Amino acid sequence: MGRVLGSGLAAIRNFIEKCLAAGGVPIFRTKYGGKRLPGNAVIAACWGAGEKVPGGTITDVPLEIIERMEKTRGDWKWLRSV
Repeated sequence: MGRVLGSGLAAIRNFIEKCLAAGGVPIFRTKYGGKRLPGNAVIAACWGAGEKVPGGTITDVPLEIIERMEKTRGDWKWLRSV
């Protein structure tokens, strides 16, 4: 699964804050090759600051959060308050 950054919502919020502080835009992917990742995982990337904040996988994300990520593509701001 590659580099694991952490697990759960705390890891998502932490990644968002690090990425923003580095001047990047956080991006989350819920699928790879059209299939959801195992372990309720998402792929996190920091667009524009990937060298400062390397991306990876965040595991154990609640299923309802993954489903909402898929419906609200391109908008990560709501994730800061969950």
